Amino acid sequence: MTHKSCPKCEGEMILCYVDQGSKGILVKNADGDKLFGNKKNTRINPNICADCGWVEWYAVEPGNLK
Repeated sequence: MTHKSCPKCEGEMILCYVDQGSKGILVKNADGDKLFGNKKNTRINPNICADCGWVEWYAVEPGNLK
């Protein structure tokens, strides 16, 4: 990801991962198939401002939710 500035304070945003084992949290579209067979999913990861702590979440593959 390219360098991004914080929308609140213009500080440096740092791409981070949530410590859940697979580099991000798995989110699923509720309209997808069964619980374990749901292919409508993507991982989300936070960008965190190193100055003010603002957090923005980004989907790794948002098109997968369709």
